[in-house]
Amino acid sequence: MVRGGGARRAEAPPLRVDGSERLGRVPAPIVSEQPAQATPNLLNLLLEVPYKRGVHTVSVNQRYLNHEPTFDAAFELLPNAADFGTLRAGCLYRLKLILTNVSNLPQRFVIKHGEGSLRMAKVVCATGVVAAGLSRELEVELAVPAAHTGPLDEKVSIVTEREEILLPVSALVLAPDEHDAKGRPPRAPVVRMLATSPRNPYLGQTVPLTTRDVDAGTKRFHAPPRDPEALTTNYFDYGDDDEDDVAVS
Repeated sequence: MVRGGGARRAEAPPLRVDGSERLGRVPAPIVSEQPAQATPNLLNLLLEVPYKRGVHTVSVNQRYLNHEPTFDAAFELLPNAADFGTLRAGCLYRLKLILTNVSNLPQRFVIKHGEGSLRMAKVVCATGVVAAGLSRELEVELAVPAAHTGPLDEKVSIVTEREEILLPVSALVLAPDEHDAKGRPPRAPVVRMLATSPRNPYLGQTVPLTTRDVDAGTKRFHAPPRDPEALTTNYFDYGDDDEDDVAVS
């Protein structure tokens, strides 16, 4: 500390786990953010929900005490929008989301992406059943083509047994030269870059995408070259009948 009324020098941020330097201080998590809006799934509420057996645990039972019989969403999605900020064309980005089951029943969910050939947003997650009170990690992936520039606005729907959650996906895509000319404007703090080139479209046939991916990925194996002149063994050719080889006593 500098004496005599001088300004106090800011302390350097702590190092990363691997020993490298941080670019800045770690931002504090947002705990008061509003979840994404949900629309009731009336057909499922009338036909299936009344016949399900609920789970009454500490994590989900408190919200049902002294509660009026109104519609409650089964899932909460945080944050309520996927805003990627300013991106560079031709790169691969991801943004993390948290989907929490706040009901007292196990709930299923599926992902419905937007329609059209120019759809670039994709939700990477393990769909299925989420137990009451538990969460599931989701990641919105943006594969921005090199030829696409300008604002990007898409919608992704998360359909559950009780509601449909609409997630808006937005970003501002700049061409590589324009992105460099503007001093490489930073993207949103929660967005991470996986690769500076698009992913191989045939990669998903052998390696499924997960929320633990750190790059665009590579194939785990390659098929060996096939020799068209190689002889193959016919395992169904047994020759003569085995009864002919049995001696008659």
